[in-house]
Amino acid sequence: MNDQKTMWNQKHAAGVHAQLEDRPREFAVQVADDIKPGMKLLELGCGVGSDSAYFASLGVDVVATDFSDVVIAQNKAKHANVTFEVVDIAKPLPYEAKMFDVVYAHLSLHYYDEPKTAKVFKEIERVLRPGGMLYFSCKSVDDPLFGDGTEIQPGVFEREGHIRHFFSLDYTKQLLSKDYRVLKLEAAEGVYDGFRSAFIQCWARKEQ
Repeated sequence: MNDQKTMWNQKHAAGVHAQLEDRPREFAVQVADDIKPGMKLLELGCGVGSDSAYFASLGVDVVATDFSDVVIAQNKAKHANVTFEVVDIAKPLPYEAKMFDVVYAHLSLHYYDEPKTAKVFKEIERVLRPGGMLYFSCKSVDDPLFGDGTEIQPGVFEREGHIRHFFSLDYTKQLLSKDYRVLKLEAAEGVYDGFRSAFIQCWARKEQ
């Protein structure tokens, strides 16, 4: 994980994703209609903070996290209306139970093997209030990078210390089956980092 943190720190220091600064991702715009002013939202893996700044502009109380201390420092200098914090989501989240109305994660939950992924989702469930919403997107098994590297578990590949976990629709349903009502679950395609990519996108409500 330290190697991955170093990699992302170097990317952000070099401004690799700086072109994303001023516009939210399409997925953020899609889910925004369901997010109301005054709600408390946690973003996991915020990157350059464009989605967090967008949600905050809608009157949402946003806590945005990333394990790159470099990008968090950059974000704090740009977006005064968002609370940015350095958080490693592979570890227990440093937040009280039932603290957030919304948890949002765009392409940040697919870097772990199956046991760790299950723990990450259990932590998300813990910090969400009853009836709270989870919105996330992950790389799917239809992505062109699927199969790149050594397969260490079904759908999980490692290459040079970098783990990618490709989600299927069935696997996503299994992850959420005990704690959530899935409202929308779909496969999608788009462009990420200039390359064609395939995603799983999910809208799920935490059960009471």
